[in-house]
Amino acid sequence: MPADWECAVSPEHRVFFALQPDAEAAEAMVRLAADLRQRHGLKGRPTPAPRLHLSLNFVGTFRGPPTRAVMEKAIGLADKVAAAPFQVTLNQVQSWKGDPHPLVLLGDEGVIGVDLLHTAIHKALAIGSMAPRRQPEIWPQVSLLWDKREIPKAFVEPIGWRAQEFVLLDSPFGEGRQEVLGRWPLLKQA
Repeated sequence: MPADWECAVSPEHRVFFALQPDAEAAEAMVRLAADLRQRHGLKGRPTPAPRLHLSLNFVGTFRGPPTRAVMEKAIGLADKVAAAPFQVTLNQVQSWKGDPHPLVLLGDEGVIGVDLLHTAIHKALAIGSMAPRRQPEIWPQVSLLWDKREIPKAFVEPIGWRAQEFVLLDSPFGEGRQEVLGRWPLLKQA
């Protein structure tokens, strides 16, 4: 790993590309999390609407904010991604393994566009040596909350939005916040 991929400052920063739901979908997700919390006796707090996201491609984990060189490279590679807007629909909830367990909102056929965008971003990152040539598998999901208790997979009323852009996020571990480092509109025909 190149030396400029890490900084000497804490906390650990996770940098990744993601989709952010529109305001209506984000509020529906917060309401769903609150409802599931009450129905299942969960103690975890719902993720606030501004922090909800669907992760796409991981750039890296850094000791402190990513360096300018890393940012310029990631932004330059993202500038080369061409994709059209698409509909995202998530219709299932499930607890995943972890301590605490993330309670996630998933989709089935409603995530085809997500898979295509993930592939396009991965290709750009791999060409720029910021990702392995072999594309990692993706399980498109939005984390609604974390809790000690698990709930089984269940279908829910679909929540969807039209993805009009993807973003690059910096998420400092343990700080409960994210910073948008870049935005790319989905305008071009894929």
